[in-house]
Amino acid sequence: MINNSHNNESYAKRLARFQNNSPSESIETLLGSVANYFNNEIAVTVGKYQTSLLFLGIHAVALTISEVFWGLRKLDGYKKFLEEFVDGDTDDIKFSLIADKIHRWRNVLAHQWLASSGHQIQYDYKLGAGFSVDSNLLIINPQIYCNRYLSSFSAGGRIWDYDKILSDSELESAKQRIIDKFIKK
Repeated sequence: MINNSHNNESYAKRLARFQNNSPSESIETLLGSVANYFNNEIAVTVGKYQTSLLFLGIHAVALTISEVFWGLRKLDGYKKFLEEFVDGDTDDIKFSLIADKIHRWRNVLAHQWLASSGHQIQYDYKLGAGFSVDSNLLIINPQIYCNRYLSSFSAGGRIWDYDKILSDSELESAKQRIIDKFIKK
């Protein structure tokens, strides 16, 4: 299998395109790349119960976009991404309310597999809500979490309205952060 997500355009041509055009050029290249390549892999995790990969993948995208859009990292960036693009109208699908718990869980998955905090989270694909918290136990429905995330990238999804969320100066800053990241090797 060939990874074409980064190789369909020369480095020099892409850099010039980013530098010489409006912020939407680089932002939509980033968002389109995530939507067309990365999200295809995230989408299959639910049906195959690859829940750890689901959480790792969504978190990677959330942190990438939050850093580009707002210069935010770690929990602050993850929570902002959820608030802007994933949260629903009711508390049981406002994942930003439990951003700290999901962020901590992602850190366990990525860095501390056997951490005792793993006893504080459960997956329930049949839970009627996006999540519930009982005492110190977070029960999360990965299907709902993933669907909310993927819907933000669908046609008409909230992420495509980035220009209504970001000011002109924030758009320019996002463009520059994308260029800076692209230049780094």
